[in-house]
Amino acid sequence: MGKIPRINYRGQELLAPKTDLVFKALLTAGGDLELLASLLSSILDLDIGTEDVAVMNTELPRTHEKGKLSSVDVRVKLADGKQANVEIQVEDEHNMEKRSIFHASKLYADQMEPGMDYKGICPAISINILDFAFLPFEGYHNRYRLKNIWNGHELTDAFEIQFLELPKVPRKAGNSMIELWLLFFAARSGEDLDMLAEREPIFEKALDRLVYVSADERLRYELDMREKFELDHLAGLAARERKGREEGREEGREEGIEIGIERGVAIGKKTLKVALRKTLRKSHAGRSSK
Repeated sequence: MGKIPRINYRGQELLAPKTDLVFKALLTAGGDLELLASLLSSILDLDIGTEDVAVMNTELPRTHEKGKLSSVDVRVKLADGKQANVEIQVEDEHNMEKRSIFHASKLYADQMEPGMDYKGICPAISINILDFAFLPFEGYHNRYRLKNIWNGHELTDAFEIQFLELPKVPRKAGNSMIELWLLFFAARSGEDLDMLAEREPIFEKALDRLVYVSADERLRYELDMREKFELDHLAGLAARERKGREEGREEGREEGIEIGIERGVAIGKKTLKVALRKTLRKSHAGRSSK
């Protein structure tokens, strides 16, 4: 990930909303779920109110545990029983397919309790907002379910994975709420944020929340620690790579010396054999002449 992105807004330095810790704080901080309800309504094409949403993991985790970064997502349960895992990803770690399947499977399996009938399990949805192009075709919003690959028959709606790719959102469109939300997370400047705040009242609130969250010292500390952890990790990888190259060169030199010695010995043996054969021939010739 590298350096945590910031946005210059009217002389203030705001944290970019696409940063995962900021993303979660925006949607869940203080128990006010209006922003989250609006985002889910736009993605799922449902009319979801704040009373219809329950966040199942409100805590902001420490950025690293046991030497690796903790994942940051928003796990929610809707009034109709559906469960969704909402996650934003800035870097392409080349694991989105399996990562998404894992999250959706866990949402689905975790509902099962002893003695419970399978019919009681509600649909599980993995929602992935990506700051990189992922799927090999146009269209920023794609949904996957279990379907027959020959006739398109859908087996069930109980398992769904969605991908929303920020780079593919039309910058000058923004006619739907889902596009406006994605443009908010993709914002790069204060002008982008002001434009959205003027378009819809919910983004005025989102901007106010972003200003508030950006001033949170604990959140900034966690982001600073994450940045340091990642930079140290990259430096460690670079050091190990250098050491590996140096060891490889040293091993190459030693192997080259050994090969040289072996070849030298072989050449020496061959030369000695040739010399011996010549000496023997001369000796034999001398005896014959006598």
